[in-house]
Amino acid sequence: MSVRWLYALNFLMATSIGLVFVFLADVQDRYGLADWQLGFVASMGFVAALVTQLLLAPALDRGHVRNLAWLAVVVGAAGTAGFAVADSFWLLGLARGMSGVGLGLFGVVARKVLIGLDIAGGGAKVGMLLSTAVAGFLAGPGLGAALGAISFRTPFLVVGALIVVVGLPAARLAASRPVATAPVDYRDVGLLLRKPRVQVAVLAQLLVFGFIGIFDATIDRYLTDLGASTTAIAFAILVTGLPLLVIPSRAGALAERVGGARVVFPAMLLALPCMALFGVVPGAFMFALVGFFQGASESFASMGGQVLVLEASGAERSAIGSAVLEVVGMATAAITSVLAPIVYGSHGSETLFGGYAAFGVVVVVVAALRIRSIPADLPR
Repeated sequence: MSVRWLYALNFLMATSIGLVFVFLADVQDRYGLADWQLGFVASMGFVAALVTQLLLAPALDRGHVRNLAWLAVVVGAAGTAGFAVADSFWLLGLARGMSGVGLGLFGVVARKVLIGLDIAGGGAKVGMLLSTAVAGFLAGPGLGAALGAISFRTPFLVVGALIVVVGLPAARLAASRPVATAPVDYRDVGLLLRKPRVQVAVLAQLLVFGFIGIFDATIDRYLTDLGASTTAIAFAILVTGLPLLVIPSRAGALAERVGGARVVFPAMLLALPCMALFGVVPGAFMFALVGFFQGASESFASMGGQVLVLEASGAERSAIGSAVLEVVGMATAAITSVLAPIVYGSHGSETLFGGYAAFGVVVVVVAALRIRSIPADLPR
C-alpha cells in the first residue's frame, strides 16, 4: 500500500485547521466572542496537540503505532465535523482542540512510519510531510470560502467526511509498516534535550512556531482591518505558504548532506526582518510579498531543525525526538496565539510584529552560541 495515503491524510488534517482561519472574524462576530476568547479558540488546537504528543510519543517508539493511528483518525474527523455544530465558546474550543489532537498525533505517527528502520533519507520524507501539511493549510481557506457559500457548516462537514474516507487506508498502512523501536520512557526526553543539536532545533522551532501562533490568531482580523476581502486574505495566505510547498523536501535533503546547523541558522536570520515588516505593510499584497520570504525562511529553519533532531535521536527514538520539537512549537504557538489578539487590539500591528522580531533576535543569538558546541556532541 502506498505511503501516499499518509501524505493525503496529513493534507486533510491540516485542511481542517486551515478552514477556520478564513472564518475567525466571522466566528467572533457570529458568537460575540471577546478578543481573549477568540485567542483561546485559536490556541486550543496547539494546546491539545502539545499534550497529546507529550503523553503518547514514547508509546510510538515502543511500537504501539496501530492504535494511535486509528485514534488520530477518529478524533480528527470528529473535531472537524464538530466545529460545524458547535454553538458556544466552550464547544468551539473543544472542537478546535480535537482537530489539533488529530493533526498533532497523526503527524508524529506518520513521521515514525516514514522513517521506519533507518533515518537515511528521513530529511526528504519529513520535508514532504511538512509540504503536504502546508498544502492542506493553504487549501483550507479557499475551500472554506467556496463551500462556505453554501453554508457555514458545509466546509467542516465535507472535510470531516473526507478524513474518515482517507483515514481508513492510511491507518491500515501505518499499522502494517515496520518501525525501529526501543524501550524508551520520559527520561529519554531529558537526555535528548541535553544535546546541543536538539537545543538549536528547539530554538528554531520556538522562533518559527511563535510566529505561526501570531499568524493564526490575527491574520484574518488584521487584513480585514486593512480593508482586505476574504479573497485577498486567502491570496495572502496562499503566497505566504507557497515556498513551504516545494522547499521542505529539498531543504531536508540539503540538511542531511551539509548538516542541520548550516541550514537552520541562516534561515533564522532571514526570518527576523520579515517578522518586523509584517507590522507595517499597507495591505494584503505587501503582506503576501513579505510572507513569501517568511515562508522560505520557515522551510529551511524547520527542516534544518528536524534533521538536527534525527541526527541526535536515531530511528529508534524518532517519535520522541519529533515530539520534543512539536511540543515546543505547539506550546509557543499556544502562548502567542492567546496573546497576539490582545496585543494587536491594544497596541496595533507594529508593536505586535516588531516586538516579536526583537524577541527573535535574542533567540538567534542564543542559537549561535549553542551551535558552537555541536562538534563536541557525541554521536547517537
